Amino acid sequence: MSLRPQPEPLPDARTPSRGAMVGAVLLEPRGGRAVAGFALAVVLPPALTALALLPTSKGTAVPACLYLLGVAAASVLGGLWPGLLAAALSFAGLDYFFTPPRHTFAVSKGEDLFVLAVFMIVAGAVSATLAALVAQRARAELREYQVRTLAAVMARLLSGEPLETVLLDLATALRTLFQLEGCRVVMGSGEGEQVVGGAGSLATDALSPPAAAHVTAVPLRVDGRPLGRIEMAGTPRGMGPSERQLVETFAGQLALAAERTRLGKEAEASRLEAEASRIRAALFSSVTHDLRTPLASITASASSLLEAGVPFTDEQRAELLRTILEESVRLNRLVANLMDISRLRAGALVPTVEQVPFEDLVSSVVDRLRPMLVGRPLRVQVREDLPAVPMDVVQMDQALTNLLENAARYSLPGTEIGVAVSRWQDGLEVRVSDRGPGIPKGEREQVFREFYRRDVGERRGGTGLGLAIAQAVVAAHGGTVWIEDTPGGGTTVGIRLPLHRVERTPAGLP
Repeated sequence: MSLRPQPEPLPDARTPSRGAMVGAVLLEPRGGRAVAGFALAVVLPPALTALALLPTSKGTAVPACLYLLGVAAASVLGGLWPGLLAAALSFAGLDYFFTPPRHTFAVSKGEDLFVLAVFMIVAGAVSATLAALVAQRARAELREYQVRTLAAVMARLLSGEPLETVLLDLATALRTLFQLEGCRVVMGSGEGEQVVGGAGSLATDALSPPAAAHVTAVPLRVDGRPLGRIEMAGTPRGMGPSERQLVETFAGQLALAAERTRLGKEAEASRLEAEASRIRAALFSSVTHDLRTPLASITASASSLLEAGVPFTDEQRAELLRTILEESVRLNRLVANLMDISRLRAGALVPTVEQVPFEDLVSSVVDRLRPMLVGRPLRVQVREDLPAVPMDVVQMDQALTNLLENAARYSLPGTEIGVAVSRWQDGLEVRVSDRGPGIPKGEREQVFREFYRRDVGERRGGTGLGLAIAQAVVAAHGGTVWIEDTPGGGTTVGIRLPLHRVERTPAGLP
């Protein structure tokens, strides 16, 4: 029983169907086509003889033409030897049935013998020529099929698909194209070798000594540096020098693509490390300033209250206690933002949605932030006919709080801050506006990055977390956030939330 596996369909669905059919014909055992060709060579001459005997006209021209057609058919189907067999049987039929004296193989005239000899030479030449042409065309189509199949696999590798998946498909394609017992791609060298794609008898990492003795290796190199190899088990069928060169060419392209993938991973790792370093530096800068400032105020107020012999009026004592409370709230907000940014990065901030009137949320946030908004007129406009909104109250409270704190931080005392809530198509629109310096259009995307802060004049920016958290929370609710100019000067931050429930997803950073 043969151990050679049957051809498997190629994994790449983009392989042309015409090429697949050619490959199926050419890669099947030649014995089947040869048997069919010999059968046709045996059957056609008697059938053509019966057909040629039907006309009443005498001569050898019509039978000779019919016999040549039979020789051509046998040659196209079975190759050279079925064509020669058909030529020999046709020669015998032409001599026995149509050359005087008939029904005998004897030839009475020299010119008839010359005609028979010419027929045999022409029939043999037709058989050899057609067999060579068909074989040449089959080899060309198979070569095209091989090139297009390997090119499709390489295109998938260059498109960024996972290396392991594409190399497995490449090994399967090579095994199918050349009827190998097994094929695999090995990356690395020495102790760092790793099989990233294997098919057939080479699908596993370990090779037995007998199997290793029948493995052909095609190296993968970039600038003379070995990256790995393609191993093929068994005797490749239909792999001549040109096919070997084809595989070596694609091995070179595979090496370049693998090197490109490796360099891409290293560049991505470097980028992530640089981003992590930037975030650590920004976090350190933010924490050292924004923690130190409220801590200094709390320390100063508490020290004053504890100082012996200092007479404080009730109003002064209340003011110092109020300072401690406000700075403690400020510290709590900073710590909450830092914790939320950590949860956002981990994708652990999942909305707990319930139907809530948005005006209740606005009222709660505004009441809590009134001490911060002292000296800045606040104009709140909420439509009365607004339906309840599906949202996580705690998360949305934080998002709206961050927007109002941002507006208070960047607007001058005495300037108005506005909050407007209205219906927008099938959703809800919230606008928080201020009369501050505004945000240039070129920076409006950057302000949503964590730890991005803008210092305007003597007003120092916050931690750079507020807008990043607000955008992530709104996105987790299926909404959008944008920034535009306030008419007359300033910045307006807009939010649009859907009024229908969306699939709950963890809030994450963009």
